[in-house]
Amino acid sequence: MSSASFGAYTRAIVRQIPDSIRDHSEGVASRLEDPRLPVYGPIDLEKGRKEHALYTQTLRDLGLDVTVVPADESTPDCPFVEDTCVVVGNRALMTRPDGETRRKEIDAMEKVVKDLGLEVHRIHDRDATLEGGDVVFTGHEFFVGDSICSNREGHRILAETFPEYPVHSIRLKYPKFHLKGVICMVAPGVMAVGESKWGQSAWKEVQEKSKFTYEPLWLPDQKFDDFTCDVIFFNGNLIHCMKEEGAESVKRFAKRFPDLNRVELTVGELKKVDAGLTCCSVLLE
Repeated sequence: MSSASFGAYTRAIVRQIPDSIRDHSEGVASRLEDPRLPVYGPIDLEKGRKEHALYTQTLRDLGLDVTVVPADESTPDCPFVEDTCVVVGNRALMTRPDGETRRKEIDAMEKVVKDLGLEVHRIHDRDATLEGGDVVFTGHEFFVGDSICSNREGHRILAETFPEYPVHSIRLKYPKFHLKGVICMVAPGVMAVGESKWGQSAWKEVQEKSKFTYEPLWLPDQKFDDFTCDVIFFNGNLIHCMKEEGAESVKRFAKRFPDLNRVELTVGELKKVDAGLTCCSVLLE
């Protein structure tokens, strides 16, 4: 895959929201266990489903053929399909999430990906963990979070699955748990980077390890939350946060990318369990 084709997609996969996400999502548990993290009220399921439907329709309106997978009550975090696989071209690596409950999501997603005609690989090593939210693909190489969700064994298997692309491990300290929470591709050759200490640290390591040159677009930090850097770019479209969520970030997107079709969108209620825009879809060529 060349940089010229980076961000060229025709299809997407999303998954519906189960009732169980309200009380049993990993995001609920982590916020209750760590006093440093803000605690939100419970997810409003009706509102969340309306927001998710709008998210899905937006992908369709922008030209993607969207496959919608039914929810599974036994897997509360199943709407976060990004974590279940890494797809480049016609090849998919089914991941191995850190949480036991999340690993149950992989079988259903593997069937969907196979039915769409992709060449499918899967992580079977019990020492390995990898979640798609930790994987940033630039069109030239991978940057992967060395985090509480993904480890070096998972990185190794990613490199074996996609041997034509370098894989670079980027250290990510808790409470950040996914690399895309601090750094994300916003356009070919450009990375959105959170101004927090975690974003600055990740960017420094990206610069040290990269075999190519990227330009940063720095975005404002909020306490423990660089979520505005989590964006979706494809086919000349840039989906980013709502003005109400990050007015300064929206202003910086507009200034830097006047020629892109910029679309404001939110995951709304799902932010209460640490979701970002990229979490809720897998894009395919």
